[in-house]
Amino acid sequence: MSVNEVKIKPATIQFELRGTGPLTSRTFVIGDEDHTLGNALRHVLINDARVDFAGYCVPHPSEPVVHIRVQTATGGKDTSLTATEAVKEACATLEKQCDFVMEELEKALPEVREDREWMERLVAEELQQAVEDEEEE
Repeated sequence: MSVNEVKIKPATIQFELRGTGPLTSRTFVIGDEDHTLGNALRHVLINDARVDFAGYCVPHPSEPVVHIRVQTATGGKDTSLTATEAVKEACATLEKQCDFVMEELEKALPEVREDREWMERLVAEELQQAVEDEEEE
């Protein structure tokens, strides 16, 4: 580890929902995430016409936590959307966008597909080994 490198401890909170009052206004605290997820979700959320406000912050660089604030429009019954529903939809949209980018990348660069498949096999083997180790204990 170099002098300027800092080891960040895992987050104590994996997920927390904050806020009281109307369901259209909530803050989502997500552990072990940073600006990458925060800005991507904010971008997807703000492009939804039913979302009045979407923002995120990382309270401190040494805390591996991102806060995502969402406020949705409080229109009629047909247009009302809770903050939780908005975040779920944004996550689904973001997942589809990532899948699309990965598919296009794998078409252009077949070695990317090979690397992904190798990593998936490696993770599956590690999970299998962990299960076997637990069974032995």
